[in-house]
Amino acid sequence: MTAAVPHQPEAVAQVEADVVEADVMEADVVVVGGGPTGLAAAHFLAGHGVRTVVLEQRLSPSGHPRATVINSRTMELLRHLGVDAEVRRAGVPLEHTARITWCTELAGTELGALDIIDSADALMQRAANSPVLPVICSQNRVEALLVDRLPEDARLIRGVRAEELTRTPSGVRVTAGGEHPTVVEARYAVLAEGLHGPLRETVGLRRTAATPLGRLLDIHFSADLSPWTSGRESALYWILNDTVRGVLITVDPKRGEWLLEIPALTPDEEHTYFEQEVDHHKLIEAAIGEPGDAIEGLRVHSVRNWVMGSTGLASWRSADGRVLAAGDAAHTFPPTGGFGMNTGIQDAHNLAWKLAAVLSGGAPDALLDSYERERRPVAEFNARHSERNALQKRALLQSDADPAEFSRTVEQHRPHFDFEGQELGFSYAPDEPVVQDVVTYLPTARAGHRAPHAWLDRAGDRISTTDLARTGFALLTGAAGAGWQEVAQETPTLMGLPLTAAVITADGPQLRDVTGAFADRYALHGPEAVLVRPDGHVLARLPGVDPRRELRQAVDRTVNSGRVPARAEEPS
Repeated sequence: MTAAVPHQPEAVAQVEADVVEADVMEADVVVVGGGPTGLAAAHFLAGHGVRTVVLEQRLSPSGHPRATVINSRTMELLRHLGVDAEVRRAGVPLEHTARITWCTELAGTELGALDIIDSADALMQRAANSPVLPVICSQNRVEALLVDRLPEDARLIRGVRAEELTRTPSGVRVTAGGEHPTVVEARYAVLAEGLHGPLRETVGLRRTAATPLGRLLDIHFSADLSPWTSGRESALYWILNDTVRGVLITVDPKRGEWLLEIPALTPDEEHTYFEQEVDHHKLIEAAIGEPGDAIEGLRVHSVRNWVMGSTGLASWRSADGRVLAAGDAAHTFPPTGGFGMNTGIQDAHNLAWKLAAVLSGGAPDALLDSYERERRPVAEFNARHSERNALQKRALLQSDADPAEFSRTVEQHRPHFDFEGQELGFSYAPDEPVVQDVVTYLPTARAGHRAPHAWLDRAGDRISTTDLARTGFALLTGAAGAGWQEVAQETPTLMGLPLTAAVITADGPQLRDVTGAFADRYALHGPEAVLVRPDGHVLARLPGVDPRRELRQAVDRTVNSGRVPARAEEPS
């Protein structure tokens, strides 16, 4: 794969007359949309050496926070990109705000509270399950960091709107208008254009939508709320009073940044919030329970209203196979659970290595069908869980909250906010539930699951098992599986991507299992090995009786599992 260069003049002359003045570029993949999903896709693709161009209409990230929580799995992926420390510095460690509070007003009566990490032991257990912890960091800050660290093989073009996507003999052509009109020709296109993007319908990706669950008003503001939050720092403060029934969302208390989100629960509230002039300062005052002159530094930055609900696509891949959707372009769901941005970034991670394998010639195009087969059930589970959370919260906000009764029932709300099993334990195995338990994560190295985290020692450096398959496949084995290293030397690539073998023992010279967590979580017997995919999920457990044959069969099963019934038009 060579660096992207503009077409020569004779090539430009072949472009249609209405785009002759446009810059024409070549790439392996064109990504439409420069939000978190599109930028993450560019990072992951570039990590595999895939030339990528991202087209984004906005000149800069939105100032409105939108998504705020980055869960552990997404933080692992940002760690692979080398931006996790910057994200943590730009946000708020969740262990500092691992509480959910319900109150009449912020300065009023506390109705109940739920501690997500309620003890040092609980924190240690979470730390044992992942090399990183969740963090609160708003979407716009994540976008800015991903732009700043964009690698050389990825180029971002801002201020252009993708208007047309057409088929070419070798792939796709995307035409974008704007101050500097641009045409990108690529083998594949990834649509990360968000919910309202225009291109999906033009390539036959038909939208579906569930019944909306309501309309919400978001008020992004700054204020020093420490007089009422100090000592009970929370990720969310649910407010229940006669004027405001909604949630105060922590964005960055160090900088005094907050988001007040209020659903319209009745037709009267629909009229009040969306059809007439609203005094947003008065709503903030009602939520806090103090007059404006008692709230230091109160300033409203932005306001938006939006419809809450789940949407999807009938298919995530176009009939000709050249266009794939990801993130909000493929699915949206209510924010109750915080899985929107996280699911999109994880979509991009799943898709990137498969595109890289196909583009390298190491895997057939049919491998890309496994992207939707694996990611759609995860997105649909997240949608159903988020919808259930939203309906429960709506019922709660509409009820009369009795403090004594509320405190007795607060634990029933835990799956809404405490979801380690959902964020780390989702499985791609077709014969298993997508998620076994929303709250509790039980590490397993079975096929389809994320390969469990365990700290290892390598020449005095501490690394995670999750570091061993960042840009290729990894065979993880124990002392009796040393023969797998010879197999990896004979077969340095798998599906066109690097293959390495790691022998992990309690006292070996290479990778030491210093805590015993690897032995416990991977439960390898004799020469058995676990084959981990580039996206960190277990591809197969291989007995080690006939390593070469077992490896070949695992690859064959993977390629064939991606196949779906013949398309209306097969890609050329």
